[in-house]
Amino acid sequence: MIATLAEAALRSFVLGGVVWLGLNLFRVRNPHVHMTAWVVVLLASLAMPFVMHWPTLTIARLPVAVPDELWSADFSMLETPQPPQSPLPVAPGAVPAPLPKAGVSIDRWLVATIVYAGVAGLLLLRLFVGLFLTWRLTRAAKPMGGPQMIGADVRISRDVGGPVTFGSTILVPPQFAGWDAKKRLAVLAHEGAHVANRDFYVLLLAAINRAVFWFSPFSWWQLAHLAELAEIISDAQAIEVIDDRLSYAEILLDVATSVKPRPVELAMARASTVRARVERIIAAAALPVAVGWRKRLWIAAAIVPAMIVSAGMIAYRTPDPAPVAADLGETAPAQHYRPFVNFYAMGPASVFAIFREGDELYGQITGQRKLRLTVASDGTASYAASFGEITFPLDAERRSSELMLHMNGRDVRAVRIAEMPTSASDAAPLDQYVGWYRLAPNRVLTVRRDGDGLQVQETVLGRSAVLAEGADAFSIRGDNLLIFLRDEQARVTRVLLQTAVSGARLAPRIDASVAKAIEADFARRIAEVPDRFREQVPAAGGKEAILRGIEDMRRGTPNYDRMSAPLAAKIHLQLDELHATFLALGAVESIFFRGVGPGGYDIYGAKFENGTAEFRLLLEPDGKVADVIFRPDGNDELGGIVACSEEASVRGRAGTSPIRIMVYNEMGDDIQVFNLDADGNRRTQSVVRTNMSSAHMTTVNSPWVIADKSGRCLEILLPGRQTRFHNVEASTVGSRPGHAARRAVPIANGEEMLRRYIEGVGKGQPDYDHMTTEVANITRQQLPFDQAILARLGALRAVSFRGVTALDSDIYIAQFANGSAEWRIGVRNGTITKIALGPNF
Repeated sequence: MIATLAEAALRSFVLGGVVWLGLNLFRVRNPHVHMTAWVVVLLASLAMPFVMHWPTLTIARLPVAVPDELWSADFSMLETPQPPQSPLPVAPGAVPAPLPKAGVSIDRWLVATIVYAGVAGLLLLRLFVGLFLTWRLTRAAKPMGGPQMIGADVRISRDVGGPVTFGSTILVPPQFAGWDAKKRLAVLAHEGAHVANRDFYVLLLAAINRAVFWFSPFSWWQLAHLAELAEIISDAQAIEVIDDRLSYAEILLDVATSVKPRPVELAMARASTVRARVERIIAAAALPVAVGWRKRLWIAAAIVPAMIVSAGMIAYRTPDPAPVAADLGETAPAQHYRPFVNFYAMGPASVFAIFREGDELYGQITGQRKLRLTVASDGTASYAASFGEITFPLDAERRSSELMLHMNGRDVRAVRIAEMPTSASDAAPLDQYVGWYRLAPNRVLTVRRDGDGLQVQETVLGRSAVLAEGADAFSIRGDNLLIFLRDEQARVTRVLLQTAVSGARLAPRIDASVAKAIEADFARRIAEVPDRFREQVPAAGGKEAILRGIEDMRRGTPNYDRMSAPLAAKIHLQLDELHATFLALGAVESIFFRGVGPGGYDIYGAKFENGTAEFRLLLEPDGKVADVIFRPDGNDELGGIVACSEEASVRGRAGTSPIRIMVYNEMGDDIQVFNLDADGNRRTQSVVRTNMSSAHMTTVNSPWVIADKSGRCLEILLPGRQTRFHNVEASTVGSRPGHAARRAVPIANGEEMLRRYIEGVGKGQPDYDHMTTEVANITRQQLPFDQAILARLGALRAVSFRGVTALDSDIYIAQFANGSAEWRIGVRNGTITKIALGPNF
């Protein structure tokens, strides 16, 4: 509201400035013309908050790079080498500017709103109290008897010291009868002019305008100037009636000494203005010429264009050859990679991508899973991210360069940075793309020339050739998209990289020295992780950092000064949810070290008053926390599976322990996962592709419906200790945990597939052809760390089977020349469907 009123006041000031300049430029001196012009400006000022932006000029232009001031770290979801989970607010580094510091935060907009409302309320209260009191005084006044000198309602009041006007009533003091005839005629002529010109109502609107826009000096000047013009015009009409300029000046001075007007009265003579009026009356050579209604309409019409310009705005749109309906049903463009529709920037490394696969529309935020958009009948699309539901008007993304996302109860502006590229008419010089681009604080994308083509390489990963697909657009391995973005000078300043591993990432261009520093820091981690994984010794200060973070989160005041910028950004984004989660878990009872993970994360287990949880902590050399991954594991309740026939009666229990569940789809076709609300209604959460997993934060025994792609219920999952990891498979759908027969022997070719996998990772050449898409993505992401660990562990000596997990993966202990490690692998039809490396506890 404050921003809207401030903008309206500024636009009104601009309109007033144009009118003032026009009146002076054309040397207009007639007060009747001035009065008409400024009344039009007054009406426009009062209407401005409601009409501004209505006149809109839309200009088509090409997409441009987003300016730096639009970046907000609040919504950055930066890449981590671990699966996307909820982070814990513990300690690390420098915080982006928008993030609040620990302690009491002050909402400046709230303070400004309170101050504004207080002042405006006092001004309006003073105005309307005066209006009420003067109305009572008018009702108590006695109408004058005998013949009237003018056709107006004239009343005698003992409570006024001089002639005043209230509405269409003229109040005079009891002494009025003893005045001489000329004085009485001058007074009634002046006040009658106010009544005829409706000056009371004009100044009442001006007083309301001043109360609403009290912070604007223009509103105060506007009221004073309109009052001055009203007096000038009334003085001229009174002089015309008595035909004696000097006598009227004397009468004006005499009356001024006795008048004490109320806030909403129009007095004939106020002591503060009477001197200037007397000087003007004596100096004037002629009386101003009255202006008829026709001329007043012409004056208003002349101001209307300035009103439209001051209230209008310019909107930019990117030309689009097809309407929205075409995106949902028509054939995709001729490129062989995924037919993306649009990309919207939400932060320096956070992008919301809207794209199409077949006849369905999907959305994906950096670091989040790709999910199908649900479109309501009113055209509103919804996208259920792991941190909450996002909604937005679907049609707006084709008409505007911005998209308003409703996330976690607040509106977030996302700015369009790219859309489906057009076919290239002329090949652009490749040298302009060569350079370094920062994908994340610890990752760099290097673009090099390779003869007549380009190669790209992400930090410590292998090089890949790119294939030109359109203007500034390239594809990588046929399934990943690379779009170079230009600034207003047509220079390549950013690159948008879309991969199946981490979604869309926006990377600014950096110089060689910065790139070298980032890669050196990443190389340090690669060098340290193998020894830490083999030795399984916790980093100093890790346990204390987690305990501090838990207490900070329970208070809702995380210490961002102890966090890295990426961690601080993630926690700030999820602060409300995490605060509620830790309050639900209760006080910490114990915390214990479990081991070092393959990414160098220290793994801790924690026992709370109302449940358990796992923390994965990554410390920086200076003791700050680079990243923390938090996974609540529920309490002692086992959970279970409920038959679909009971869906109508199933309800969740409030106040249960937080838990993270993972659903893996082995149905051979897509499935849908719904959460049931308190009324038993389904809330769409995600579509899980075959041989893919989906993780959800929820509470113990909060029911989740697992359905096929048509929405037909397959089973209802109640989260608990036995169902934290749930495999959806045709042969076991509906089976209660513990009742279904679990394999006691390994998969026939499981050990062979694991040995081949270990060998391929050790050589840096995994066999991606025998992996599902999800496993291939995880393997590519973890390859630098896993390869370094295997190099340190040495030659593989033996592999021994230890059991089967709840996700139907085989557990193996691999013995190496210099240590051991645990591997979990799932295999189906000669393809690895699940893989995980962890410490041998």
